[in-house]
Amino acid sequence: MLTIAALTFKEVVRRRILLVTVALAVIFLSLYGTAVHYGYQDMTSSHYAGSMNALIAPMFLSIGLYFGSFIVAFLAVMAAVGAISGEIENGIINAIIPSPVRRLDIVLGKFIGYALMLSVFASLFYVAVLLIVQLNTGLSAPVRAGAVGLFCLQPVILLALTMFGTTFLSTLANGIGSFMLYAVGVVGGMMEQIGYLAKSQVLVDIGVFSSLLMPADSVYRKIVYGLMSTPDVSLSNMMLGPFGSFSEPSVWMLVYTGFYIVFFLAMASLIFSRKDI
Repeated sequence: MLTIAALTFKEVVRRRILLVTVALAVIFLSLYGTAVHYGYQDMTSSHYAGSMNALIAPMFLSIGLYFGSFIVAFLAVMAAVGAISGEIENGIINAIIPSPVRRLDIVLGKFIGYALMLSVFASLFYVAVLLIVQLNTGLSAPVRAGAVGLFCLQPVILLALTMFGTTFLSTLANGIGSFMLYAVGVVGGMMEQIGYLAKSQVLVDIGVFSSLLMPADSVYRKIVYGLMSTPDVSLSNMMLGPFGSFSEPSVWMLVYTGFYIVFFLAMASLIFSRKDI
């Protein structure tokens, strides 16, 4: 299993998926850093800012993590979209199956390899966003292990879903399906926040349902709620609107997320073990 994980990491590097994503991340962070630098100066110097100055830096941090979530989601899907189907289409899997390696070990090995790579990338990305905000705004925000862990959890959710799809869908269909489901979760999360603002229970229910289909956005909402909250009040809804969080997702959503990952991994292993190659 560990051998498969190591080979999986090497495969990501060989296919230059990681290189492309790192390049995109550097471009994003460069533009983001420029925006934070000049935006913070202009906003704090404005006479309209007043007592809201202390909230501007956390706002920039939350926005950086929100759009950063798209980059780590892109890496998760593109890395694993052809993990099984691509090797079947290319015939590479035929060289692995006859060896004394269980198909379960192949699925879990690939998942572990991708998950480790995604966790390292997401952690570094989170720290980079935090440093950009600190250097440009002076915000004293420690690197919270819980927030980093939740940020790393987002791509792992998509990874489990993509690993499931790659066992029975073509590479293209799996990529489209995974991205579309991620988009459903993101849009549903925004609808839920708008529902809280407009006092529309229907929109809130749509958001809750979409979070069950794809809980990645709920994980982001939990991160931003923690970053933008004090013991007395949450500021994320005031500063970010639909990009913030009017209520903190419960710990049961994290429990559900854990079962979500395990379920799709189990289904991927089951389907692949019965697949006639």
